[in-house]
Amino acid sequence: MRWISYLEGGPKRVNHAAVSVGHKIYSFGGYCTGENSREYASMDVHVLNTTTFRWTKHPVSDLPYFENDDILPYKRPSGPEPTFRDFHTAVCIKDKMYVFGGRGTVFLNRGETQEAYCNELWYLDLKTFVWHNVLVNGNIPIGRRSHSAFMYNEKMYIFGGYNSVLGQHLNDMYEFTPETNTWRKIDCPGEKPCERRRQACVLVGHKVFFFGGTSPQQQPRKASIQTEDVDDKLIDHSDMYILDFRPSLKTLCIIAVRKHKQDESILPHSIK
Repeated sequence: MRWISYLEGGPKRVNHAAVSVGHKIYSFGGYCTGENSREYASMDVHVLNTTTFRWTKHPVSDLPYFENDDILPYKRPSGPEPTFRDFHTAVCIKDKMYVFGGRGTVFLNRGETQEAYCNELWYLDLKTFVWHNVLVNGNIPIGRRSHSAFMYNEKMYIFGGYNSVLGQHLNDMYEFTPETNTWRKIDCPGEKPCERRRQACVLVGHKVFFFGGTSPQQQPRKASIQTEDVDDKLIDHSDMYILDFRPSLKTLCIIAVRKHKQDESILPHSIK
């Protein structure tokens, strides 16, 4: 194992989201320190061709597709697009890149700004490169940033995050089904992580590993009386939680034994 390449010249971004599709990586959103968000109304999609190691903006022109399409000129599509944001998440389901959440900005009078947390769900069709605002139904999650998202069994899941307008850290989980455009809140049995944001989330097989993140040291006060920045009173976590979509009978039995504080010494060694 070794590092093989170092390249400059890509989009300068932090707090963005990216997905891989085939031999390409699609990056959306985020910001660059010093940028003025008033100068643009939406965020560009940047694409890395992992064969040629070249970045471009998408969609490209209406010319036919070629392997070296990363040298074709950029052309912005017509129609609605997501507004600028950071700390959002993105997952790829089939030929669509779904984007949820993130922190935006509302411009008020006299040059004042206010953070905004939209709970709209967008997807970029990776065949036509047209954005679509999904008309969702069901139990729709509130807007948030610094949450986790992953795809399992052709469905999108989000967990946790933070909404500074409401002054809330979250530890809820939602499932989105593209076939019906339905959100559903998931209440999984077992001990779940506390309210947090900025955690890492990795899907391995049928298990999702959540680790790290940060939470307030005490329950945040209501936004109407909140006078201090909650970022000043955060603690970082070193814990890890595992969500198993297909727990085995052995796993369920061990959980039951420990839940009821039974004697584990009499269990067969193969089960421990």
